Amino acid sequence: MKSVADKLGMLLSGLCAIQCALLPILLSVSAVVPGWAHLGHGWVWLTVIGCIALWSFTRGWKQHHDKGVIALFVLGFLSLLVATLLEDRVSILTESALFVLGGSLMVMAHWRNYQLMQCVVAEEKTGA
Repeated sequence: MKSVADKLGMLLSGLCAIQCALLPILLSVSAVVPGWAHLGHGWVWLTVIGCIALWSFTRGWKQHHDKGVIALFVLGFLSLLVATLLEDRVSILTESALFVLGGSLMVMAHWRNYQLMQCVVAEEKTGA
C-alpha cells in the first residue's frame, strides 16, 4: 500500500509526458480537430499529477526527508506549470518540450521516492 501513490504518480506522469510529446504531432496533421480541443488539457494534468504528488511526497518526506525527491518534484511541477501558463504564447514544440521535461522529472521524483520508501520498509522489517 505504501507505494500505490508513487506507482500511480509514475504512471500518470509518464502518460502525461508521452501524451504531450505525441498530441502536438497528431493535432498538427489532423485538420478535423479544432484548435480549442486541446485548450485546458494542461490544467487537468497539472491538477491530477499535483494532487497525487502531494499525497505521495508528503508521506515519503515523513519517512526519508530526502531533498532530492523534493527538488525533482519542484522542478518537474514548475516545468508543467510554465508549459500550462505559456501554452498559447510559445511554439507547440516548446510547450511539448516543457511538458515532456516536467513529466519526466515527476517520474524521476516518484521513482526516487518509491525506492527510498522501499528502503524504509526494509529497515523497519529488519529492525535496523
